Amino acid sequence: MVKRNKLYFLVWLVCSLGLFVDGYDLYIISVAEPFVTKSFHLSPFQVGLIQSSAMIGAVLGALIIGRVADLIGRKKLLMLNLLFFVGVAIASAFSWNVTSLCIFRFLIGFGVGADYPICASYLSEMSKGSSRSRNLASAMLVNCAAVPIGVFLAWGVFSLYPGEGAWRVMLAIGAFPALVGIVLRAKLPESFVWQAHKRLSKNTANNIANKNKVRYVDIFSKKYIRGTLTLAICWFFMDISYYGIALFTPRVLEALNISSSANFMTGMHDIILSTLFVSIFVLFGAASSVYLVKRVTSVRLQKIGFIFAFLGLFIMSFTFTPYTNINLIVIFVGFILFNFFINMGPGITTYMLPVEFYPTHIKATGHGFCSASAKFGAFISVLFIPILQNAIGIYWLVFLLSLTALSGYFLSMLIPHSQPDASSGAICEEEYLIKDQRLQTA
Repeated sequence: MVKRNKLYFLVWLVCSLGLFVDGYDLYIISVAEPFVTKSFHLSPFQVGLIQSSAMIGAVLGALIIGRVADLIGRKKLLMLNLLFFVGVAIASAFSWNVTSLCIFRFLIGFGVGADYPICASYLSEMSKGSSRSRNLASAMLVNCAAVPIGVFLAWGVFSLYPGEGAWRVMLAIGAFPALVGIVLRAKLPESFVWQAHKRLSKNTANNIANKNKVRYVDIFSKKYIRGTLTLAICWFFMDISYYGIALFTPRVLEALNISSSANFMTGMHDIILSTLFVSIFVLFGAASSVYLVKRVTSVRLQKIGFIFAFLGLFIMSFTFTPYTNINLIVIFVGFILFNFFINMGPGITTYMLPVEFYPTHIKATGHGFCSASAKFGAFISVLFIPILQNAIGIYWLVFLLSLTALSGYFLSMLIPHSQPDASSGAICEEEYLIKDQRLQTA
């Protein structure tokens, strides 16, 4: 039992570390972006292109690798993906122009998109039933921790190296946690549940042999179509507002006149510290979800998070009055509300719900499709936000982002209350542990 508990913890640690790398590699570009802009003299369109390159890569990574994970297993892909992260993170630090940076950001995004369904499926299948939801929520807490930690590291880099090239160091740092993950992931077995499912599927006398072949269209069958669409679209709307704010927090704060300094370096120091302050509430929100996830249903938690995130952005959109001190308070209250509740609710639950909904043979495929839908929303958001900010102004932009959170709230009402075959993973695991102990040493 002690040995098995150590295995459960190691699985959680490795998946959490992978999600931390995902969060860091996606988010750090938001802090690095003003430096990149100054180094390469970027236009608003080029800023959006660099930000969105990672997102379109994530769409393809989730769609492709989610399906592959159901076909060949979870562990092999966990190892390959971290090796991929190390190489691309280091390469991105040596980008020589906008095109090369976009290519490396696309590859980073592909790895992030791949990691979402792999880690979600592996952690879900390798967790005890009683702690599955808490393990998933706490792993996403580590993912969210990448935001304030990333900002803190960026502040440290900028303090030690206050030059335009600081962004290169910020991007390269993402390789270090990936290296640690490679060492730890090498010690892990393949998913017990996935192995058991494969062995059962090979038995031609078993009536599930043909039923459980992995086909992408299965997630759109009559049995799963409602869940697939509602989960995917809710996550789509969540990522529009989430990444629209998260990846442009320094830019939004700058546009809202948080710093009054005319000097770029002094102004960026103020912006980074302000970003660090509001980002801490990302961590607080995610931490509260770990406590609440066993006490409140995932769907209800998601609805609460969406409605308060909407309120946070909505009040921020009205900070155009001439009363500067009041505006400053409202801006920070809005940011705090949004960062806390989006991570207390949909930031966690949109990741959890797909693994609760789909059975083993299409778990990574279904989660990959929902993740891809989310990252497509993020792609749209980050590509057009710099353009929209110039066209309609920051206040109307924040108001439009608030409406995506409100849409997520209403769509969450349509999520099925019962998940078909939601217990199949636990049943399969129990049967496997009792009847086929040999696989535990695989």
